[in-house]
Amino acid sequence: MENQTSSQALISKSWKYFIIVGVIVALAGLGATSLPVIAGVTISTIIGTLLLITGLVQVYHTFRIHSWKEKLWYVLSALLYIVGGLFILFNPLEGLMTITTIMVVVMIFNGLTRMIFGMTNRSLPGSGMVILSGLLSVVIGGYFFFLLDNPEFSLSLLGTFVGVSLLLEGISFIFLGLQMKKLVNNK
Repeated sequence: MENQTSSQALISKSWKYFIIVGVIVALAGLGATSLPVIAGVTISTIIGTLLLITGLVQVYHTFRIHSWKEKLWYVLSALLYIVGGLFILFNPLEGLMTITTIMVVVMIFNGLTRMIFGMTNRSLPGSGMVILSGLLSVVIGGYFFFLLDNPEFSLSLLGTFVGVSLLLEGISFIFLGLQMKKLVNNK
């Protein structure tokens, strides 16, 4: 009984925060879909910065490694992170196009693996939907792959994906908050 009371108290206080966060995230999604190139460059800049920081941390960490064989691989890995991060930071549009291409290729391979999983596990309920979702990912990813030659498309795809994702996430938070509010009002 006490557990139910404490969870009700938590719900009664937190539904407002879900709606507030949902509105903020949905607005960010609208902004990203309205300005997808800027959103994409922002995302690629964040990725470039994270790659650079990771590489620098690995370089620092190599001073703690005493075995030359282990140190060599760590240094090579760190250099790849640093070069990748600097490439993205100094060439943000090329970095954005590279990240977008990687995203599309991953989408295709993800679809292929889902199709293979669904086909090899036909006895599982819902395997047909897994195969269908994999097929859709492969078809859409293939379509996007052939459109990557178009600079306008390839520069705006990542920002559009992230914008739509944020918009849907924000809407789901708003609906969750409204459902929590109904639950509080019904008690």
